[in-house]
Amino acid sequence: MLTGQIKSPSDLPEGDMRRHFPRFAPENFDVNLQLVAQVERLAKKKGCTPAQLAVAWTRAVSAKPGMPVVIPIPGGASADRVKENTQVVELTAAEMAEIDATLDKFEVSGSRYPAGAPVET
Repeated sequence: MLTGQIKSPSDLPEGDMRRHFPRFAPENFDVNLQLVAQVERLAKKKGCTPAQLAVAWTRAVSAKPGMPVVIPIPGGASADRVKENTQVVELTAAEMAEIDATLDKFEVSGSRYPAGAPVET
């Protein structure tokens, strides 16, 4: 969704496993797409792509005291995507606060995994 290529559930190819994930279900999709629009707005303001913003946010949250170390592993389906995702974007405290405020106002619709899916914790 962050690449802008998936704007509706019908954009997911037949057989795509995301069709089974609740967050991509038609009743949840449009709600979650609203968060994507917010991420796109913040990325444009920052001068980066939504994916770069997401990677930067993951790194910044991981660096906070008491948070586990998380190493983002973005997709690399093409050379362009690898190049995009390896460009380091740093977020200021003000930008993190703006992202946090956006996330505080938004509730993701649908669970991450389908019911009964084996999930490692």
